Formats: sequence, structure tokens, C-alpha cells
Amino acid sequence: MATVGVAALSGCTGDTGNGTTEPEGEEEEEEGEGEEERPEGVSAEEFENGPVPDVYMSATSLGNEQRNPDELSSKSDVGFSEYEEALENDAHQPGTCCANCADYIVDKNGDTFGACVEVEGYIDGADWCVIYEELPEPEVPEGMSEAELATAEVPEEYRTASSQAGEERNPDELQSQEAVSLIESVDAIADGPARPGQSCGNCAEFIPDENGDMWGACAKVEGYIAVEDWCTIWEHVSEEA
Repeated sequence: MATVGVAALSGCTGDTGNGTTEPEGEEEEEEGEGEEERPEGVSAEEFENGPVPDVYMSATSLGNEQRNPDELSSKSDVGFSEYEEALENDAHQPGTCCANCADYIVDKNGDTFGACVEVEGYIDGADWCVIYEELPEPEVPEGMSEAELATAEVPEEYRTASSQAGEERNPDELQSQEAVSLIESVDAIADGPARPGQSCGNCAEFIPDENGDMWGACAKVEGYIAVEDWCTIWEHVSEEA
């Protein structure tokens, strides 16, 4: 490790021990491999342990839980990892990630990272940990059947509401849920159409629950939408934040 550090700092080529030399800067590139990209100006220590930006300090998660900065676990204590590494963990269930966890707080400042009501530091939607909590399943509204949810007129609060990225919903310009292949994000990630870290909860088009029934809506798609759903027109909230 000391030899690599000296070579990188000096800018010289290094002898590999078999008569060949390595190009300048190669040691530096290898040393940085595997590190998760961080928001500009955020140190590795801050990224891992916080503090997170003020907008997350006592924010509410996808599962409507409030964050308490004084009651958080460290990432090491909860087996925190990126999704690809989580696949090797026996506790991991296919398709589960922070983006469809009840404890996740989605990006609120456009840096692509969110936070967690249970864990310190910056959190990516594609991360995972052993205290993953499934989002509660919304109940079918009274007087309506499950089959009607996909095409039903949403409550008044949603009809011309703005999405969490500020796009106003136009009831006359909506796509059907069938046309955009709407399914639960856990299934979409496990089966392949969606990438880890994607769900309606962190989509720019999503309109969060406005009336306490645990359902939301979409600025682009008709019917009732759950926070843990996903569809093919998913767009990260960061792109519009």
C-alpha cells in the first residue's frame, strides 16, 4: 500500500516485478475503483455517517415515518450495501432495495441521494440493508373493486395536482396503466424491466398521498398509484428537482 501511494504521488511508472512497468496514474485509478460517487463537496466520512443536509434531518419516509437524527444506526450495524452486493446476502429478497423500503426518504435536493429514518448517512435508492421494511399495501377504497383501481377517477385532490417534481397533472392527457406496464417495483426489479433503485416513490411523475388513504397518483398515468409501484416511463425525481 505504501509503494502504491508513493508511485501515485510521484507520477512515475512502477516496476511490477516481472520486468514490465505500469502506466502513469494506473495506481490512482485502481485505488478509486469501487468507491460510490458522492455529491460534490461531501467527504467520505460525511457520506457514510452524516450529517445529511437539513432537508432530511427530520423528514418523512415513504412509509410516513419521521426521521430522528438522535436515534439512528450506523451502516455497518445494519449490513448496509449496494444492490449487487446485497444479492450475495441470504437475508436479501429479490427486488428489494431502499427505493421500495418504508424507511427511505427520497432525494429532495437534486443530488440523486436520499436518506433513511433508521440509518445514518447518504442513501441511494439502489442500496439495501438487513432492516429493510416492506411498504404497507394500501387498502382498496370503500365502494370500489381492485379491478377498478387502474382506470378509476382519482379523488379531487389529485386530478390537477403537481407531482413531486412540480409537473401538473392533466386528466385529459393520461396514459393507461396497461400501456406503461405498471407493476410493483419489487417484481419489476427482480424480473428485470426495472433497475435497482427505481419505484414510483422516487419518480418525478409521482403525486404522493394527499388524503391519508395510502394511495397516490401520477402526472402521466391514470388511476390509483401505490408508492411501491413502477412503470416504463419512470423518471428519477432528481432530474427535475
